[in-house]
Amino acid sequence: MDHPESRAGSTAPRSYLLAFGEAEGTHLHSFVFTRGRLFTLILLFLAGSALLIYLAVHFFYRTEVHFKTQSLRKENALIQERFSSWENRVEKLEDLLSDLEKKNRQIRITASLTLPEIEYGTGGSASFRETVYRHIPRLEDIEQDVSLLESQMDFLRKSTDELESVVQSKIREIAHYPSIRPIKGGWISSVFGTRVDPFTGQMEEHPGLDISVKPETEVRATGAGVVKSVNTFVVRNKGYGKFIIIDHGFGYETLYGHLSQIFVQKGQQVKRWDLIGLTGNTGKSTAPHLHYGVLVAGKYQDPENFILD
Repeated sequence: MDHPESRAGSTAPRSYLLAFGEAEGTHLHSFVFTRGRLFTLILLFLAGSALLIYLAVHFFYRTEVHFKTQSLRKENALIQERFSSWENRVEKLEDLLSDLEKKNRQIRITASLTLPEIEYGTGGSASFRETVYRHIPRLEDIEQDVSLLESQMDFLRKSTDELESVVQSKIREIAHYPSIRPIKGGWISSVFGTRVDPFTGQMEEHPGLDISVKPETEVRATGAGVVKSVNTFVVRNKGYGKFIIIDHGFGYETLYGHLSQIFVQKGQQVKRWDLIGLTGNTGKSTAPHLHYGVLVAGKYQDPENFILD
């Protein structure tokens, strides 16, 4: 028959002893755990480890997301900045296109030229932005396209400016071109070229046009220019008597001889149709008339080739 104490000891729960201390020390620290407590501690340790791992993973994930977000924000800000830059450049190109279109029309109207119409592109920054958003991976290509367009527009602008300059120069030349008859009425009594000298009866080269007309007929400048020379000294039967020479620029000069009165001075600017004098019979002249001469690059030319009215 078993002893009661033996039976009681056999039913007591199993315990575990945890002791720790210095290797050579005399003091030990010990803890006694039952199986249930030890199991609970292991579960708590595993749960704590799992929580720490979760928190660490969550921390690193949030950190990575934060850096990626910051990177995306910077990249987005850069893209927005480039979009704004492109929009400004496109707006400037549109303004330039509008100016070129106006210049092109003004040139045709002013010069009465039949020039080919230039096709100008239209559109706005909104459509440009939509186009860019559809091609985000090709931002560098778009940058190159905008730069190329700017280069082409700059060339077109310079070409238009050069054309405008040429047309304006031609307009000024037309205003200075000796293109009208210097007097109204009368008749041509001697043409340009070889003729018989009325004083000597010999053949001579006549460097102008003689227009017979009644005395004191108004003489008009045939084109805009500056009075180059005025002669009021008269020798009977010699030279052109009282005469005026006008420098029209562009290589053109005109001479008005045998005048009775002169209304302009040397250095004076005149326009086409300005009154410059009156016809007379001064110098080498047999009757009242106007000697009209045209010089191109210092050489006399037939005035009739210049008279357009």
